[in-house]
Amino acid sequence: MVKKGLTLIEVVISIFLIAAVIATGLLIISGNLNVIKKANELTIATALLQYTIEEVKNIDFPPIYYDRQRDFGDEVESESIIYINDNPCPYTDFTPESYRNDFRIIRFVQGKDGSGNLIQNFNENMYDNAMSLEITIYILRRKGNKVLLKHKIYRTRDGLY
Repeated sequence: MVKKGLTLIEVVISIFLIAAVIATGLLIISGNLNVIKKANELTIATALLQYTIEEVKNIDFPPIYYDRQRDFGDEVESESIIYINDNPCPYTDFTPESYRNDFRIIRFVQGKDGSGNLIQNFNENMYDNAMSLEITIYILRRKGNKVLLKHKIYRTRDGLY
């Protein structure tokens, strides 16, 4: 007598193998989606960092003798940067409106004198003393405040380096 069809054990093994192949495929797809999401997030964070650097390039120093020579330049706008010391709100958000749900941009500024030493308790009234600014920019993921990018730039009276 010839037996036709599959036994119960053969059916169970074949279902297990099919489930394992499908689960592996789904795990690979899920991993790829996470990589794509992180790459997209890093691309946007890099663009926001470049945007912030361009904003920082526009910060104007007042002339060294600002009170005596009024025809040189504009005074630095106090809302354009953020200070580490003596600032009532040290975590001002500089993120453009369309990215505020996902990202956060924070800038910290320290002034340096002509010798390159940090000016202690630097605040907005001390720009006449500062020959350069050390600006640290953080791009954070809004959820969990995870640091995506950190970049330090220096703005001097004669340019950015």
